[in-house]
Amino acid sequence: MPDLSIDRPFLERYLTERLDAGPVTVDELRKYPRGVSRETWFVTCSLPGGRVRSLVVRRDLAGGSVCPATLRFEYEVYRRLEATAVPIAPALWYEDDPDWLAGGREFYVRDHVEGSWEVPGFTDPAPEFDDLRIEISREHLRKMALIHTCDWAAAGFAEIMDVPPDPTACAATAIDRLLGQLEAFQIEPFPVVAEAAGWLREHAPKTAPRVSLLKGTNGLGEEVLRDGKIVAMSDWELSSLGDPASDFAHMQDFMPTVARRGEVRWSVAQGLEYYEEVSGLHVDAAAVDYYRILGALEMVVFAHNAALPLVQGTDHLARLAWVSTEVLYWAKNLLAGAAGVFAA
Repeated sequence: MPDLSIDRPFLERYLTERLDAGPVTVDELRKYPRGVSRETWFVTCSLPGGRVRSLVVRRDLAGGSVCPATLRFEYEVYRRLEATAVPIAPALWYEDDPDWLAGGREFYVRDHVEGSWEVPGFTDPAPEFDDLRIEISREHLRKMALIHTCDWAAAGFAEIMDVPPDPTACAATAIDRLLGQLEAFQIEPFPVVAEAAGWLREHAPKTAPRVSLLKGTNGLGEEVLRDGKIVAMSDWELSSLGDPASDFAHMQDFMPTVARRGEVRWSVAQGLEYYEEVSGLHVDAAAVDYYRILGALEMVVFAHNAALPLVQGTDHLARLAWVSTEVLYWAKNLLAGAAGVFAA
């Protein structure tokens, strides 16, 4: 079988058959430059009758994903989210037919939601953008509340995720999941991980407000915004079930401190208070700090996973070398600092 690539001729043949709506013309094909875990392609195509369709194609890197979770897992998360109020780009289908595997890699297709991950002015410290920073932060917290309060059991997430037996077991379930993933592909010893795992178990929060669906990585660069509103939440490959505090530890930039002339208008503390108002869930700042350390264990897992294609010779992408060396180094040292040991 020829090595099929993600290009216009391939997509025109594929979408013509898959959409079954007549000949498809690909007007624009663009590879998303951000992200390190997988490839994302944006496709704009014309269908008979003057119809235009915008799609997203998602697949692993040539040597596999940096993320230990499978591409199929990511797709299944999107499919189950359709039963909730969480805004997403709907996943349309998963392709594993050998006759259509572009470059030999499985992929899935979802709708494209118009918008941008960028928020003009958000990172500008000028006073005129203070209100923008606060409102975008509130908007993000409202959407996180939708995730954390959704009925994940009714949506079928227990079929694909480890389920903490009760809120007191959220941290332990996360530790067990991460250590199990690491054990499946570990190629060198990590004494600091063993030490840190013991520390994490000993210092875990006693309970959580509830067992919630977690997004994983979230915040600036991870969500699609249009006119100041989040219209789609993306990047679900690190999602799981557990303590809502974990998502605050994974949050990127969307809960900034806004202060002028000694007055603090917005901060993490005020953000957590607002989140409790809209979600009914109390998240303790100390629990967020704990999950930042647990996040370093997760970082070790995916950073070490990035080394596999290099060791196996299936992919020599530079980003894999960076993740599996520099990122791994910093993750190990974060764990070492928390556990009070030295990471060699």
